[in-house]
Amino acid sequence: MSEAYPRMERYSNKRFSEVISEGFRFFGKNYLTLIVPLGLFLLISLIIKNLLVADLVWQSIQITPAIADILNMDPSALTNEDLSLMMDYLALTLYSGFISGLIITIFNVLAMCLVSNYLYNKFIGNETKFFSEFKKAINGKLIFVILLLGVGISIGSFLLFIPSIFIYGYYAFYVFTYNSDDSNQPVKDAREIARKSFWKIIGVFVVSNLIIAIIDFFFHLLIDDFLIQFYKTSWFNPSSRNYGMIILYDLIYYIVDFIFAPLFICLLTSLYVSLKTRKESVVPYQTSYTQTPQSYGTPYRDESSSIKSIDAVDKPGSGLYCPFCGQFVKSKRRFCPNCGEQFNFEI
Repeated sequence: MSEAYPRMERYSNKRFSEVISEGFRFFGKNYLTLIVPLGLFLLISLIIKNLLVADLVWQSIQITPAIADILNMDPSALTNEDLSLMMDYLALTLYSGFISGLIITIFNVLAMCLVSNYLYNKFIGNETKFFSEFKKAINGKLIFVILLLGVGISIGSFLLFIPSIFIYGYYAFYVFTYNSDDSNQPVKDAREIARKSFWKIIGVFVVSNLIIAIIDFFFHLLIDDFLIQFYKTSWFNPSSRNYGMIILYDLIYYIVDFIFAPLFICLLTSLYVSLKTRKESVVPYQTSYTQTPQSYGTPYRDESSSIKSIDAVDKPGSGLYCPFCGQFVKSKRRFCPNCGEQFNFEI
C-alpha cells in the first residue's frame, strides 16, 4: 500500500465521538492562535451591529411603556391605534433582531473562512504558516461563501430556523472547499463531502453551541444583577448617545461567545478531515474491486503481504485488504469484520 494510506486510515476510521474528542484537543492546542482573530471579528461585528441598530433600539425604548399598557388592557377594548402601535413595535423588534443576526453571522462565517485552510493543514500535519494562509484566504470567492452561509443562514433563521439547518447540514464545509487547491467546484465538493453526514454536521453545531449555552447560562446567573444596574437606556438617546458604553455592555453580555469563538471551527475541522479522507480513501481502493472477475487473479504486493482473488481467500496464507478501512481479511465474507462495509464483488 502507499505510504500515505496509514495516515489517511487514521483520520477516516474515526467514530463521531472520536472526531469530537479530537476537535476539543485541537481547540486546546490552537486556542491562543485563534482567539485573537476570531475574537476580533466578533468584536467588529458587535461594533457594526450597534452602529446600525442603535436608532431602532431607541425607537423601541420610546414606545415600550405604551406597549406595556396595551398588554394589560382588555383585548376587546383595543383600538386601531393600539394595534398599529403593536405592529410597529413588532416590526422594529424583528428588523433590529434580523440586522443584528445578519451582521454577527456574516463576520462569523468570514472569520472561519480566513482560518479554515490553516486549520486543515495544521490538523493533518502539513507545514503551514498562519499569516500566509490568512492572506491567501482573502479572495473574491469569499463573497459567494458569505452569500450562501452568512446571508442564507441569517434569512433561514428569520424563517423559523429550518432553512438554516439545511444550509448548515449540506454546505458547512464550503468554508474549507472555497479556497482548497484541489477543489474546482467548491460548492459541489462541500456537498459531496457532507453527503450522508448531515446529522454529524448538525451534531457538531449542537455540541459547540450547547456547551457555550450552558456556560453562558451560569455566567448570567452570576452577572445579570450587575448588568441590570449597569444598563442605561440613555446610551441610545440621539442627544446623549454613547456608543462606547453600548459596545462595552454588548461585549460583557457576549463574553462567553467571545471566549469560545474558536470552538465550532475546530470541531468542524476535525469532522471535515475525517469525512474528506474517508471519501478520498474509499474511491481508489474500491475501484479495483469493481473491475472484471479476471482482475482479482493479479495480486497487489508490498513488502509484507498481497491481495489475492476472492476465490482464493480461504486458502492458507491468503486474504485481502478491506478497501474501506484497510483491515486484512483472512476468510471469505460479504462484509468487513472491522468496519462492517459491504464488499463490491460476488462471493
